[in-house]
Amino acid sequence: MSVDQKVSSYFDADAQRFDAIYVDKNKGPFSRWIDEVWRGIVRRRLDLALQVLAPLDGKTILDVGCGSGRHSVAFAERGAKVVGVDFAPRMIELANHLAAAGGVSARCDFRTGAFPDAVPEGTFSASTAIGFFDYIADPIPIVKRMKELTHGTVVMSFPKAVEWRVPFRRMRFWLKGCPLFLYSESGVRDILNAAGLVDFDWLVLDRDYFVVARH
Repeated sequence: MSVDQKVSSYFDADAQRFDAIYVDKNKGPFSRWIDEVWRGIVRRRLDLALQVLAPLDGKTILDVGCGSGRHSVAFAERGAKVVGVDFAPRMIELANHLAAAGGVSARCDFRTGAFPDAVPEGTFSASTAIGFFDYIADPIPIVKRMKELTHGTVVMSFPKAVEWRVPFRRMRFWLKGCPLFLYSESGVRDILNAAGLVDFDWLVLDRDYFVVARH
């Protein structure tokens, strides 16, 4: 199986559990603690993305690796039109359900497949790839294409290669048969430079490097 196929298989099986990170309902104290320590970054990235992209009303957003659609739907609820793409069919099913439940289906276009093949021609006000490069073997072509499609802001996260949770995370993904790619600060800066992104804000957000690039 290719890297994309392995990632798709993993997240098809894990979609429901992953999406539950965003929801506190019916969770006990231990589950809440696990989410905060191990997965709290997922919700913090969403909060920061909403902050740096505001105001969203009238914008067009490309959400690469949209997962269960939590980011896309949050953007749409604030007035954006969103195209979301993800490897995993089950994630796209959840995204469509979430958009319908939130009354924003008309502003969300979710597509199953690989970026950029599954994305329509055109340009966007902003693009995001948050929690995505963890599973990408060669990020430079992805970042380059995002830059080409975006006339505005590109928001991305890259997981740190050196961080106290890394050994546990590597083991968990190895046991599940899912590829995992981690990054040094210099490695991320090299990727941005190779993609032609030179104007960016650099934030260290828990276990991630969080990049807000403008061009």
